[in-house]
Amino acid sequence: MPSSTQDDQGIAAGLVCPQCRERLHSGDDSLNCARCGAKFSIRRGIPDFRKQDEYWCNVSREKMRELNDEAKKTGDWYSAAKRILPRYLPHFSTFERADCQFLWPTNKDSVLLDAGSMWGGITIPAAQFHKEVYALDKTTETMELLNIRAKQMGINNIRTIASGLNSQLPFPDNFFDMVIISGVLEWVALDGKVTLEKQWHKFGRGFVPEKRKGYLETPREMQLNVLKEVRRILKPGGSLYLAIENSVGYIYFLGYPDDHMNIPFLSFSPRWLSNLICKIFLGCEYRTYVYTIAQYRKLLKDAGFGPANFYGAFMHYIKPSDIVPLDLIAGMKSKLLENAGPHKHILKFIPNWLLQWVSPSVIMSAVKDDSKKAADPRLISLLKKAGVIPDSSSNFELIKRYSRPGNLLTANFWIYDKTENRPKFFCKVCRTKNSDTILDVESGNLKTIHALLKGTELEGSIPKLTFSGTIDGISLMVTEFRQSEPASFKSRSSLFWKGKNLDRDVRQSIDFLVSFQKLTKSTEVDAVDYLTAFLDQRKKILKEASGTIDDLIKDIQEFKGIKLSLCSQHGDFDFFYNIMFAKDGIRLFDFEHFQKEALPFLDLSTLIINPIILSLEAKMSGFSKTLTKPSSRKRIAGWLDYYAEVSGIPKKLVQLAPAIAAIEQKTMDYPESRDPNTFPINTAFEDVVKFKV
Repeated sequence: MPSSTQDDQGIAAGLVCPQCRERLHSGDDSLNCARCGAKFSIRRGIPDFRKQDEYWCNVSREKMRELNDEAKKTGDWYSAAKRILPRYLPHFSTFERADCQFLWPTNKDSVLLDAGSMWGGITIPAAQFHKEVYALDKTTETMELLNIRAKQMGINNIRTIASGLNSQLPFPDNFFDMVIISGVLEWVALDGKVTLEKQWHKFGRGFVPEKRKGYLETPREMQLNVLKEVRRILKPGGSLYLAIENSVGYIYFLGYPDDHMNIPFLSFSPRWLSNLICKIFLGCEYRTYVYTIAQYRKLLKDAGFGPANFYGAFMHYIKPSDIVPLDLIAGMKSKLLENAGPHKHILKFIPNWLLQWVSPSVIMSAVKDDSKKAADPRLISLLKKAGVIPDSSSNFELIKRYSRPGNLLTANFWIYDKTENRPKFFCKVCRTKNSDTILDVESGNLKTIHALLKGTELEGSIPKLTFSGTIDGISLMVTEFRQSEPASFKSRSSLFWKGKNLDRDVRQSIDFLVSFQKLTKSTEVDAVDYLTAFLDQRKKILKEASGTIDDLIKDIQEFKGIKLSLCSQHGDFDFFYNIMFAKDGIRLFDFEHFQKEALPFLDLSTLIINPIILSLEAKMSGFSKTLTKPSSRKRIAGWLDYYAEVSGIPKKLVQLAPAIAAIEQKTMDYPESRDPNTFPINTAFEDVVKFKV
């Protein structure tokens, strides 16, 4: 039976005969052309326009069929995929891959084609915010899974079609507002069956080439034919979204294997040499062509496309940490270094002027023809509707910045003002429709903290809220951009200990924290009574730690008569993207976990414990071993003593802060959007709760 996404009556909607372009009509188990008599079968609700049975997927056909059968039987595709394809589940279950949709020049009424959609990593999240999405792929098993996912997720505006791209497509002229080709164009000139998990295991072992004497067309000619066919089915003013590797991306010069043939140095070597290598090792020609940025411009022009916007994608277009317009990459190098991971120490030596040409991946948005001007990116259009950007302005560009993965979390963007040559706004966008709670909470928290700090020396340290709301089904929050840099120890060598820089940054942050706490203090409580009641309550939740909590309560009894001021709590007060530094002081970001009144110890402990938990030393030797080292104890003791000195809270009470904070963190009521294990103290709870200076 057809999927709920395309019923019997509408399964032929929008489809034409690829041979004569006559509109098709559905029969019992096929689509029929009244003009030329062609018939195209319908397999499990999927119109099949393939000339032969083809297969291209990360895993074997047997695994895909097993997954589909279990997903249908249990009604739970996610659990089935978690059991059968645990390695690949994040590849298509997270909406992060579709953060690019906010760069597209589309709107809520747009009709899209995801050409080469596979499991629907882009299709499904994009379907939330567009009128209709056609998903096309030559592997019927992945199309079936996409249908199963859509049905179980309650998405009914996706139409799946089985077809290759290197043939006439079953769509009329001028049909789509946008066609998406993400990670597909490089494969269209290669015939054969591919199982990528074998391909990546060792030198192309997952590729089974077709037994043929030769190809009639070069890879570029076949890719050009695909682009011309895509241009045919685009509406006037419609756009192509193309994401693909850069043949001269700097990672490939470092020996990173070619993403397709899994052999180093192929992408930028002379074609004849790459061809010879593939014939020797794989028994086939080298036909998965990728290009330089200049060559992509020429390819698009030769296909007839008009103006194109180019972006560098770091580190890869599949899940990029950063997407930056080419002309802004040179000025973004220091920011790109923050998320470069193992490539950081290589990236820093690439000249700024060169970096825009050697980004690992390239993203393009090209208009169908020269007579039409490219529409604004989706997010820019929303900001104009919100009144954040003047409606007539064309001076703004989008930069996608590092965003935590998670369907209920946000994609983060900088709104860059070209007239002022700087980012002007910071924008968070909900990846999932009707999940605006996280932004409602944070925008409310920002209003609260601004009211508390109004007129104080810290007022300028908190981002100013510009807009929060939902437009065309997309929820977003905009704040003024505040220029700042990461902690000096982190910017020099993240995850490594940098004693002098780290100590200076922690002490400066403690000064800021104490000022923040004094300016937001509220109720004054008796330390013994309040902390005893606080810990007793949490002991009921943490029964396995009741003995440790009882010992902690005994330690607290010696502070009779001591008063403790409750104050505001940031809730995620660490150097990893939330505490930033500017010339005139600290900037504090991300207030989704803010509390107006709380104990003063969690922010302090997060500040001094997280750098140790996340250090390379702890990852290699274990946090417990790293924490108990004399050098670590000495450093933490020094920071706790400094906090006691500037805050006026007794030193012996402050020394209990990590244990109290660990219990508080472990027993918090977390929003659905946040995994408790993403908080470092929770991952090291047993060690932190028992820690004593």
